[in-house]
Amino acid sequence: MIPILRLSRMRYTYLLLFLLLPILPANPQSGAKFPNFSTQNSEVKNPNLAWQIQNRISPSIDGQNIFSIQYHTDGRSALIGTTDFYIYRISLLDGSMIWKTEAKMHYQKEFDGPKIFDVSPDGKTFLSFGQTDPNSQSSERYLVMRSSTNGSITKSFTAENSLFYSITADIDYRYPGDESKTNREEAGLSPNWILTIDNAKFIENGKKILVSYKHNMEGPHFYDRRLIIYDSISGEKLNDFQLTADPNSADWTQPAGFEIAHLQFPYQYVNKRNSIIYGNAHGRIHEITPSIMNQNMSMEIVEEKPAGPIVYIPRSDSEDLETKDRQTIRSVAITPDGNYLYCSAGVETGFIQFYGFNLTTKKEMFRSTFFDAGEIYAPSNQILIIGGLYSSGKFYIVDTQKGELLFASNDDDNYIHPHLFSVHPKQKEVLALSTGNQIVILRPQGGTTPW
Repeated sequence: MIPILRLSRMRYTYLLLFLLLPILPANPQSGAKFPNFSTQNSEVKNPNLAWQIQNRISPSIDGQNIFSIQYHTDGRSALIGTTDFYIYRISLLDGSMIWKTEAKMHYQKEFDGPKIFDVSPDGKTFLSFGQTDPNSQSSERYLVMRSSTNGSITKSFTAENSLFYSITADIDYRYPGDESKTNREEAGLSPNWILTIDNAKFIENGKKILVSYKHNMEGPHFYDRRLIIYDSISGEKLNDFQLTADPNSADWTQPAGFEIAHLQFPYQYVNKRNSIIYGNAHGRIHEITPSIMNQNMSMEIVEEKPAGPIVYIPRSDSEDLETKDRQTIRSVAITPDGNYLYCSAGVETGFIQFYGFNLTTKKEMFRSTFFDAGEIYAPSNQILIIGGLYSSGKFYIVDTQKGELLFASNDDDNYIHPHLFSVHPKQKEVLALSTGNQIVILRPQGGTTPW
């Protein structure tokens, strides 16, 4: 009798489970998705999810062109650098000027100006750059911290010199001394030891600053790049890292082992992992910790410096390429939870692909033939913002949970400059440059919601 009762109970349990199965999700989402669209055919399919330009502002910046733009952390004002080397803080309510300050520098190229790199989490300061000799184009651009109250410089960081030294490539860019410097200046030659600011970001809630530097001269010198972490209060240098190729793909007859010039140097600090993830010219995405940075700095020649372990190698689907794993990494974004990595990679001939990678499972989530991704930003675990590689490229907002395109720019009313945009620090909102020097605010339909 007892076995029969047990059998009945088991049958009842199995029947109950069978009835419940249809309620469970058949394909639980294991990673992010990318919408199926191209730069030639980019239409928002679901108007209920669409982001729109909600407001247009004509900023009071004396008719100058905008070179850079950043939200202030209050979300109600913005910092703008202009091509006549002034910095403004404006109100986003009506575009009126809050203050204006000069950032005198020597023009290096046709479109140039003071870059607003980042705003501190407390909103008191922001990062930009100065120049050791504003009248000399070959002088160093160094990191400065400015007050958000009036734009004045509150801290100047020491200008960095190159430490690049390669035996096999027979290159030594280290500072050679005052006599050599004088001789080169008298001969009208630019010094080889100068680094210039590439980018800067507050990390660890503003306690530290992560800065990337590049060689002052362009052309074949793109490989001479460094990452340095500073203490934001004292200005003390905490860590230093010289870019180098990984041993398995390096060609040490070439500077830093790179066979391909490194036009971009994309990197992100990952709070969850206390590490930096960066992409290089050989199509490798590396991860470095403070200990690896210290090991790298302790080595003198670039051939001996560790590059950090490889976390991902995006591979090309192009039939025209013999080597599928040497796609220069153009841009990298990491979701705030530290789980997903997005990147674009490709070659100069124009074939650039977009990739999604799960940092937890170490598996590729998707590979898209969508190209022209030059700037990627992940303000949340769901939303992805993509700006085109070139100034003529498009601007997109994507939902990676639903796999939906939320916004696509065009050449008319919805034009957005693919590089000149900034993300609201708290809510779903993007500030961007449009036509006629107008600043537009993009938001989803309805009320404002947090990221």
